[in-house]
Amino acid sequence: MTYDNAHSRLVAWAKIVLPLAALVLLSTLFMLSRKVDPTNAIPYAQVDVEELAREPRVTAPEFAGMTEDGAALTVTAKTARPDPDGGAGASASNLSARLETTGGLSADLTAAEGRIDPASGQVSFFGGVQVSTSTGYRMQSARIEARTDRSELTAPGAVHATAPMGELEAGQMTLRSTDAGATHELVFNGGVKLIYHPQN
Repeated sequence: MTYDNAHSRLVAWAKIVLPLAALVLLSTLFMLSRKVDPTNAIPYAQVDVEELAREPRVTAPEFAGMTEDGAALTVTAKTARPDPDGGAGASASNLSARLETTGGLSADLTAAEGRIDPASGQVSFFGGVQVSTSTGYRMQSARIEARTDRSELTAPGAVHATAPMGELEAGQMTLRSTDAGATHELVFNGGVKLIYHPQN
């Protein structure tokens, strides 16, 4: 076969060389590629579906509301489970809460467990409850009840508190609003014991 010019010869060679080069590249690609191991797939979620069906739960729930006296109450938890008896409330774990009043007082709570029931106007904290107020009180109790309709915290059982003036032991504690939320009072009762620490 003869060609008239260099261009025709180049085209003729390209028709042979280019397909061969493509075949070599494709063969090399398959030879060098690694085998896919389906067991090495990225685990996007480790979820036990059967456990979720048996025990439905919500992850990182948050409840936020405003009381009648203008205080803001926010409650968060690690998980929450609906009432197994079909009630309106839910049990929760690893709770944190913050109460901020119109008078400037704030209280932060943490607890291992709790129950959120907005229908009854109450959030219960139990399992080593810790309370810190912006006025310098640090309190510990086995159980604390918070109202969602008014700014009020109640410890129905024994309370240990560290206060600006010293340490307190009491059978009960109540933090509630007065003057339509403008001011608040912290009341300890039930065999109150105070260890007074004079200020330097």
